[in-house]
Amino acid sequence: MTYNTKPEFLTGLREALERNNVTDIRDILTDFRQHFDDGEASGETEAEVCRKLGDVDDIVKQYISDMSEKKAAEAAEAVGATGFDSEFGQTQTAQYAAPVQMQPQPQQSGADGGKIAGVLILDFLVYCWALPALLGLIFALIGVAISFSATGITLFVAGIISFGANLGGMIVTGFAPVSILCLGIMFIGLGGMLVIASISSVKGFINLCIAIVNQHSRAFAGKNVANKIGKKEVGVQ
Repeated sequence: MTYNTKPEFLTGLREALERNNVTDIRDILTDFRQHFDDGEASGETEAEVCRKLGDVDDIVKQYISDMSEKKAAEAAEAVGATGFDSEFGQTQTAQYAAPVQMQPQPQQSGADGGKIAGVLILDFLVYCWALPALLGLIFALIGVAISFSATGITLFVAGIISFGANLGGMIVTGFAPVSILCLGIMFIGLGGMLVIASISSVKGFINLCIAIVNQHSRAFAGKNVANKIGKKEVGVQ
């Protein structure tokens, strides 16, 4: 069965592996999650990665075939150790060694010279200036959020004080107390929205940095070294 999304593919693969009593399910799912991460880093969609990996049932057949070959090798080793060469032993070995034709099992890649060169070029041409620029914009957004919030609180307090000051309903700015209160509430609301935007920006920047770190680790070591904030993994329960 084929799928179009990463969660569907991983869930379907896990269920098929469990139905066929395949061992090391956790490690297998980890390998296939790595393929999706590599595809995402190279600009591929989840559907394209699913099509590249192929049918889940065929993948499970490959693992079943590997298990059978392993058992056959163990049986042959036992025959050689005991000198047993009966017709029964030969039949069992042939049974375990029955070939199953299907696509090769995807394997995790190691260091790649082309990928290493690519990430180094990105470091010098993009990351060296883009990351500091983004960080500066985030700090500016945080500053504006604090300013709006502080201004709103100040205006709100000033509006309340103007009621108790008995200044004929007016303060030095020329606004009525109710107007000052409303203006303060508006600034507090804008400040709150900017605070939320600032938090989201910080989270996005951290995830971007993690993605860049994983991009480098995949190029040099062939695997990710960090998980994104708030990322939900689908796989082993």
